[in-house]
Amino acid sequence: MEQICGSVKESNLKLTLAFGIGIHHAGLTERDRKVVEELFVNQKIQVLIATSTLAWGVNFPAHLVVVKGTEYFDGKTRRYVDFPITDVLQMMGRAGRPQFDDQGVAVILVHDVKKHFYKKFLYEPFPVESNLLEVMADHLNAEVVSGTISSKQDAMDYITCTYFFRRLLRNPRIIV
Repeated sequence: MEQICGSVKESNLKLTLAFGIGIHHAGLTERDRKVVEELFVNQKIQVLIATSTLAWGVNFPAHLVVVKGTEYFDGKTRRYVDFPITDVLQMMGRAGRPQFDDQGVAVILVHDVKKHFYKKFLYEPFPVESNLLEVMADHLNAEVVSGTISSKQDAMDYITCTYFFRRLLRNPRIIV
């Protein structure tokens, strides 16, 4: 491990690797990133601290995933904003990959005000909403041009066969 640490350029990474902890972020050189990835995959280090982008870009299995906070600083708006729920799920999804582990653990550390949302999200199904309303005119026009819709009744029949219509019946607020 000393030889590997000697070849690493990033000083903070050298320090953490000496204790069996890797760090992974965009500021590392390509070679340092590869070293950390190989050490983690080959189980030479057992702790990897990484940015959220690692969850999308690299396929690393883990037994335990800790998501330390669900916000990031958005430079455009100059404020902290929530990660999209898909990002949080992607991060949690690194825990307990079937081909590597028979179970996994994911821990989310959030502000108290957001705890209820994440509990609800994790224990209750999250509805998938339709976005058809935003482009409904385009779809209806295309169907008119193609000859599928030639009357008001055809248009109503078309709409009632969509997922948008099914969700509208269950959640009328989606058109607000």
